[in-house]
Amino acid sequence: MTRGLAGMIAVLTACATWSIASEAQTRRPPAEKLPVPLGATREQIVLGDRIFHGEAANGKCSECHGWDAKGTGNGNDLTLGLFIWSDGTMPMIKKSILHNMSVAPGMDGDLTPADVDAVAAYVWAISHQNR
Repeated sequence: MTRGLAGMIAVLTACATWSIASEAQTRRPPAEKLPVPLGATREQIVLGDRIFHGEAANGKCSECHGWDAKGTGNGNDLTLGLFIWSDGTMPMIKKSILHNMSVAPGMDGDLTPADVDAVAAYVWAISHQNR
C-alpha cells in the first residue's frame, strides 16, 4: 500500500512539474512578433531567442532571467524596459552581456560576437514588446 501511494505521488508530482514547465514555456513571447531594433534583423531576434532559451550556442540566459525573461533571484526582469546596468539601448545591452561574460567566463554559454549581437537584439525586443 505504501509503495502504491508513493508511486501515485511520484506520478502526480511529475504531472504537476510538466504542467508548470509547459505553462512557463507558453509565456515565451513569439520572436516573429517582437519589434526589431534599428540596425538589427528579424533573423537576429530569432537567433537571440534560441540562444536565450538554451537552444543554440549553449546559451544560459533563461537560467537566471527566467524562461519568460521576467527574472529570478539571480537575474532581473528584462521585459519591463528598466535595466540595472544599462540604459536599454542596443550598445549598452551588448556591453552588459559582454561584461557578464568577462566576469564569469563560460557561464553564459559559447557565444560568438554574432551571438552576442543576436542576444542583445532579442533583449531589446522583449523589453520593447508592449510599447
